[in-house]
Amino acid sequence: MRNSASEIAKLCESWWGRLTDTSKVEQRAYVMKLLALLDWDLPIPFSPQETAEHLNALTYLLRGDGQTTIAAYFLMPGALDAPSTVIEKGLDYCPTTRALMQESQSPNISYVLISDLYRTYFYDALTDELLLYADDPSVFNRDIANFLKRGQVARGALEEIRREPRSVTARHLRNWRKRWKCTFSEYNQVSESVLDALMDRLIVIRFLFQHDTLRRTRRRLLARFMDIAAEATTGGETARHNCGGKLVRLFHDMWLDWSADLFCPLAELDELLEENEQAAAMIKEFMLLAQSKFSIATILESFNYGDPTEKMRVRMVPDGNEERDAYLNRQELENIDEARIELDVHEAGYRALFHWFDKLIAVYDRLNLEFEAKTHHEIPERGDVDLFTWSAIDSKRPNACTDNIGQACAKGFGIYYTSDKELRISRLLFILHVIALGAQKQQTTEHLPAVTSIFMENVVPGTARNNNASSPRILVNG
Repeated sequence: MRNSASEIAKLCESWWGRLTDTSKVEQRAYVMKLLALLDWDLPIPFSPQETAEHLNALTYLLRGDGQTTIAAYFLMPGALDAPSTVIEKGLDYCPTTRALMQESQSPNISYVLISDLYRTYFYDALTDELLLYADDPSVFNRDIANFLKRGQVARGALEEIRREPRSVTARHLRNWRKRWKCTFSEYNQVSESVLDALMDRLIVIRFLFQHDTLRRTRRRLLARFMDIAAEATTGGETARHNCGGKLVRLFHDMWLDWSADLFCPLAELDELLEENEQAAAMIKEFMLLAQSKFSIATILESFNYGDPTEKMRVRMVPDGNEERDAYLNRQELENIDEARIELDVHEAGYRALFHWFDKLIAVYDRLNLEFEAKTHHEIPERGDVDLFTWSAIDSKRPNACTDNIGQACAKGFGIYYTSDKELRISRLLFILHVIALGAQKQQTTEHLPAVTSIFMENVVPGTARNNNASSPRILVNG
């Protein structure tokens, strides 16, 4: 850097010291001086979109090499909340940075810098993570300036920024849930299970933002949620007051349209949210959480606290089991619709849900390929196959090969739980995994599979269960 860090601090402090007579021209001059101190002599201006233009932002692209591009927004002083207060709440954005990040979504932008020449936020545009932040120029000099030097960017220094460990991200998510559960409890005395249901619904909604699984009504219902979030952020007093009631009606429509058990009506929750002035504040904050917080791994890790045995179930890695693998390998087209595996999360841990459900789906996929190969040999090599002939052949396809996730949820998979907490965590994780798996396999559906029948209470942990001879089963306890 051609100039010392003290020059950056002096520049920023002088800008803030004369706010009463500032102009757009002066703002640009100060920004260009700051960029020059960071060795960016030729930043590339780009046209600001609606939010940036409304904020009178100066917008530049900083390109240090052929692959890394930083979108830089420089705002008038006072446009940004202090990052320390945002982080203290477990959030990743203030309303201004959230809006600007949404306008910066492009595969060509790697990072986003947002600053008012005093407070600064620096994000990874691809992962949605807040990497660096500063409340004042001295912290900017200490923690950020060196990373933003043109030479450092060109040599890949931004890739070396230490990312927040998953455990810390999960703790922030957990603390955010805990704080709002306490807030609602003070407003109206309701059971913790009702508040947990609210938090789980919000998590599923944000998870669906990332996965194009539900066709037809998904975009419409998620658009309604975004409208509620917009009213909670920028709407008038009446609009914010009505946010809770609109959220109740949205949950009801999600239950009807998606057949999602998790969104079934809860009278206590509806009463809590209806005309609740806190609902708008919660939704506003909820949208200031980074999307990276809503991965399955982070959500699972957020339950890694409290009782040691419960923490153990979060951390447990499923063991291999030759007997269970052999059982799955023996399945044939003739009996696959009757096959079933069951596991006990009290003994096996939560990760076992993903492991054994994926193994079952893999068997369905294998048998579907066998059915396709068998069908290919049955179809005459010459001549067209009429619709009736094809329908007769296809009618022999097992349900497991027609709708593998639906069949697994309806008959092929069972989960035993011992406590309400195990049920709550297992159900949430299972729903998220089904959504992710459907998106991964590009299997869109009209609704989420029913999961209520999958979960069975295990009254006496560790006891053997009688298996129905007509429905082959294996209990997974590993």
